[in-house]
Amino acid sequence: VVAVTHDRGFLERVATAILEVDRDARTVHRHGDGWAGYRTAKAAARRRAEQDHVEWVQEVARIEELLDAAGKRLATTGKDPRQGFGKHRRSHEAKLGGQVRAARERLAHLRRNPVTAPPQPLRFTAALPATGEEHPTDQDHERPLAELTGVAVGTRLRLDGALTVAPGQRLLVTGENGAGKTTLLRVLAGDLEPDAGTVRRPARIGYLAQELPARSTRLPLLAAFAAGRPGLPDEYADELLSLGLFRAEDLHVPVAALSAGQQRRLQIASLVTRPADLLVLDEPTNHLALDLVEDLEAALALYPGAVVAVSHDRSFREHFPAERLELRGGRRHG
Repeated sequence: VVAVTHDRGFLERVATAILEVDRDARTVHRHGDGWAGYRTAKAAARRRAEQDHVEWVQEVARIEELLDAAGKRLATTGKDPRQGFGKHRRSHEAKLGGQVRAARERLAHLRRNPVTAPPQPLRFTAALPATGEEHPTDQDHERPLAELTGVAVGTRLRLDGALTVAPGQRLLVTGENGAGKTTLLRVLAGDLEPDAGTVRRPARIGYLAQELPARSTRLPLLAAFAAGRPGLPDEYADELLSLGLFRAEDLHVPVAALSAGQQRRLQIASLVTRPADLLVLDEPTNHLALDLVEDLEAALALYPGAVVAVSHDRSFREHFPAERLELRGGRRHG
């Protein structure tokens, strides 16, 4: 059996080997021992990349130090012309000069072929309290971060009473297809106004929609990432590249020409670089490579803000420590 899947539960139970297509290198890597072997190999590759970067930095520093010392020695030999230039001195300077040239060539080669550090793990950040205080007070923790009261959207969603989200809370919304999960998240995120009821939400919300936006724009990737932020798009290039989600040559590709996976990574990049008190995530693992899914899960585990999520990913649900809210026919159950 040869299968393509993003279902990690399926891979854990069925796959005996994993073939990973590397988009950048245009190669296929085979990992034995199924999903466990794949994860072990990826972790080992990251450790090697970190060590290679450290060794590159150390080698550049060593050669720079050697050149600095050699330059001082050459300057010293030429300070006093009365010392003369005997055969031995000329031979010594020629040898030293050759070493300097070799070191310069080696340094130039290293700088032309840098070994960059692997990207740092993804990190979500919470916005500071509206009061400007560095730390929220006990009263802030007691007050709901978001509250939906008597909300109704046509026949798709009807919430009797109030649904509250506390600071730092984790809430997983479940229910069959058509139960109103996406409608609820859209209302909570401010993407959809309800027909009835009231909604109170924090000012800064990170919203990841289930469906990719219909983008016909020719706006380049970097410009789309920087949209709504002060300054020129080029000022944000280093920030975007540091996430390890894109290559430098991707930055000027029109958003409309990006693959579904690339568009999803653009959404993730925007989420992790804009502080928010509440993350609203609708099928967050859709269109993501499996290693990025695990990076996303690790980032959520460290995020201090509140998270409301919907997911059909069995592994995501199992590893997401949250209260459950079940919807049936647009109504809250239990």
